[in-house]
Amino acid sequence: MKIKPELFLIKNEDLGFKNIIVAGSDDSFRSVVTEHIVNKLKNKNYFIDFSGSINSDLTGDLFSDKKVLFLIKDKVPDDDVFEKNTPPEQTILVSSSNNKKVNAFKFRFSNSKHVLVIDCYSLSRAAKELVIKNFIEKNQITISKDIYWYILENFENEYVLLLKQLEKIQLYGNKISSVNDVDKIAEVENKIEINKIFFHLLKNNSSLIRVFNKNIYSQADFYIFLNSIKLYLSILSNSSNKDILLSKFPKYLFNEKEVFLKIYKNLGREKIRKIYKNIYKAEALVRKNSELHTVIGLRFLINTKKIIIS
Repeated sequence: MKIKPELFLIKNEDLGFKNIIVAGSDDSFRSVVTEHIVNKLKNKNYFIDFSGSINSDLTGDLFSDKKVLFLIKDKVPDDDVFEKNTPPEQTILVSSSNNKKVNAFKFRFSNSKHVLVIDCYSLSRAAKELVIKNFIEKNQITISKDIYWYILENFENEYVLLLKQLEKIQLYGNKISSVNDVDKIAEVENKIEINKIFFHLLKNNSSLIRVFNKNIYSQADFYIFLNSIKLYLSILSNSSNKDILLSKFPKYLFNEKEVFLKIYKNLGREKIRKIYKNIYKAEALVRKNSELHTVIGLRFLINTKKIIIS
């Protein structure tokens, strides 16, 4: 059985599984999930065995109620590790970053009803929104809609870094009144510029390329860029007239309103459909060739401009 790591942490329910795999490419996120599981079982008087091997005869120590968690980190155990007759008071946790062996091992048990699989990657937009909403509600933070959307669009997509930024916001309680406050407090590293690339689409190609290259330095930046495009396309496609469009447009981007209106007048449903199709194509290409994210992103940007002005 698979579960999303952010949902797993938020729900914080009893495990209900004796066999667990925590993997993925975001190692800091994986460490948080692994530590969460270890602490949860430690609080239930489990003995934590860090040896990296499984000894079915091990019964823990005087304080463990004869319950044992075998923690296997950064290596792949035998394929039959979960199929052996492990005593019911023993739990096995495999935690490792993705590689070919881990992926094959993980795939084998991804549909098993007896194994919990937790994959840790950079947060998707939906996952990020879930984490932010939960943090805000849990800590009773009051912010405006504009600030909320700014946080969603500009804070980090890596779980641990996102939490650190949110914790800085929490320290200021309800004293945050503007996007500038958020910038100063959470040290947003000019990520707003990535979100503004969209508003350069009507400029000449040399200017567009210069803006893109100045702001897209990593694969994470590429995904922030694509997510910003998705946000604006969502507003455009769900606005039947100018008034509705402007009511949905983020107020902190007021300087870009006129350009947004021009793009709105140039777009129709068919053009929006073509852009969405290109987004999915770009995402698929980057998943296969992550080192080419800049080339793929730039090609997508130029093609998007062509669709808009055609």
